[in-house]
Amino acid sequence: MIIAVISVMLSMLFSSPVFIKPLFKSRAIIYPSNLAPYATENATEQMLQIFESEEVLDHLIRDFNLFKHYAIDSAGEKYPVSLLKYMMKERIKVSKTEFESAELTVFDTDPLMASKICDSMISYMNEKVREMQREKYAEVVIINKHQMDLKKHEMDSMEAAIELLRTDYGILDFERQVRPFSSAYYKAMEQGKAGTGSTIDNLRKNLAEKGGDYISLKEHLYRVRGTYNDLKILYENAVTNLTKELTYTNVVTKPFPAEKKSYPVRSLLILGFTAAMVFVSFVIIIIIEKNKQG
Repeated sequence: MIIAVISVMLSMLFSSPVFIKPLFKSRAIIYPSNLAPYATENATEQMLQIFESEEVLDHLIRDFNLFKHYAIDSAGEKYPVSLLKYMMKERIKVSKTEFESAELTVFDTDPLMASKICDSMISYMNEKVREMQREKYAEVVIINKHQMDLKKHEMDSMEAAIELLRTDYGILDFERQVRPFSSAYYKAMEQGKAGTGSTIDNLRKNLAEKGGDYISLKEHLYRVRGTYNDLKILYENAVTNLTKELTYTNVVTKPFPAEKKSYPVRSLLILGFTAAMVFVSFVIIIIIEKNKQG
């Protein structure tokens, strides 16, 4: 009984804030949104990877001055960054729930700091995903713009060739022009006005020699314009995706400062320490009594 009483007193002392700083917990439940998963991972797994990325952790270290907050001497400590990352790993937990959401839990000696870190990680995650997606959309914008420029150059070349046929050879619209021209040409022949070198005869030669080129250019220009318009739509969509501001998380449970500490649980520590000491004392007493009898 004496040992039990002493154990209770010692465990109460050593589990007090003097020896063990209490930690407060802030917690958030998040579902992914607007995420395109890579490879075989789903959106939730991708979100977990981003939460644990070095960029997000570096944001926390810089914005919350965690070296100072965790009392780590960056100049005197041998491996300050490794120690800091270890402490962050112990105090910041990200896990996947059974409902395909992510649970973000932050422990800290300051309840307000725990809440701020938890909330900031969600913001950093959104920024990181936005940065990743904009890098990809920027590549798509460049590719589509290059293809558009090529098609525009091709269109300009064909339009210049058609304009040449119109100005130099008088072919304005072959399909509409050839039928009335045939009637006019045969009538001119009957009247003896379609001789060699005449205006109507020169136009007939132009239609015969360049009509096929005009039709080919016009049909090809129609297809190129269709391709150009499709590329323009893709380009405009990529520009929209590049500049839009999206969020990539749906926060079901928002973080807030805790009212009471989560660690250590003094009752469990006192109970466990007392039980262990009583058990050890019983073993020692049994050994001593056996030695006395022997």
